[in-house]
Amino acid sequence: MSKISFLDNVNNGKNNKGSYFLTILITVIGGTIASIVFLVLFMLLYFSSLRTTGMVGAINILNNPLLILIFIGVTYGIFALLFYLCIRFIHKKNFIKLINTGNSIKWTRILKGAGLWGGILAIFTLISYIFDNSSLSFNLNLVSFIYLLIISILVFPLQASFEEIFFRGYLMQGFGLLSKKPIVPLILTSIIFGLAHFYNGTTLEMSITIVVSALILGLMLGIIVLGENGLETAMGVHIANNMFIALFLNSPDSGLANLPSLFTSPSSNSYSGIPLLIAMAAVLVIILFWNKKENIYRIFK
Repeated sequence: MSKISFLDNVNNGKNNKGSYFLTILITVIGGTIASIVFLVLFMLLYFSSLRTTGMVGAINILNNPLLILIFIGVTYGIFALLFYLCIRFIHKKNFIKLINTGNSIKWTRILKGAGLWGGILAIFTLISYIFDNSSLSFNLNLVSFIYLLIISILVFPLQASFEEIFFRGYLMQGFGLLSKKPIVPLILTSIIFGLAHFYNGTTLEMSITIVVSALILGLMLGIIVLGENGLETAMGVHIANNMFIALFLNSPDSGLANLPSLFTSPSSNSYSGIPLLIAMAAVLVIILFWNKKENIYRIFK
């Protein structure tokens, strides 16, 4: 038995190597293929409706960040559906066991995580702006922003929740089979989570910066999951993080550049933001576990 009961949820259902291989293959590869098929069909319908074809039509789609965001939502919807079916029929697991040790989702924790992280992001962004007011530019296009808001509300809860369930639920519990020390699945899933974001950048340096940032976020989210024996707070943090970046603070060299966000920061091809991210992560962990320090200590024992 592990020191953390959430990791022991892995004992529910089948855990042979073939089940993990098939689930990952069907979810990631199968989901990617299905998404590409959807994109091709969408482009055909798009071209026929606008009576445009070829490279011009493709460029129009690739240059529309809102359409790309919708496509991301569809892709993650396909991932989530295939993953759920694999968990139910290949692993024969109770899906809720990937989320917490109870029998229902703790919705208040999701709201708590979103509220705390959103507040921390807002405060630190405001402080940065006060000390360097040239770091942000305000550019409100009300109609476009409303579209972005609606799409973000539909896409990011699905996208972030799936990533949490897959990385901090499924993979973390799976790696828990390799070692009874919680720090092992924590580190392994954080590294994989970081590497999975490599192609979010538009340059090599930006991609490396994003990988490092995702690694730090992965460690923070993993600590929260293991400390609380559940995903819900981490899900809320992840949702708030992605929505904040899309709605309030975008960058021209991010994976989703040119979104009609309220503020735009300059190109950030450097590691200067990493210390700030570490500080924000530390603040959140301290707030969550101020009176529950033993929950943190058991992760590293």
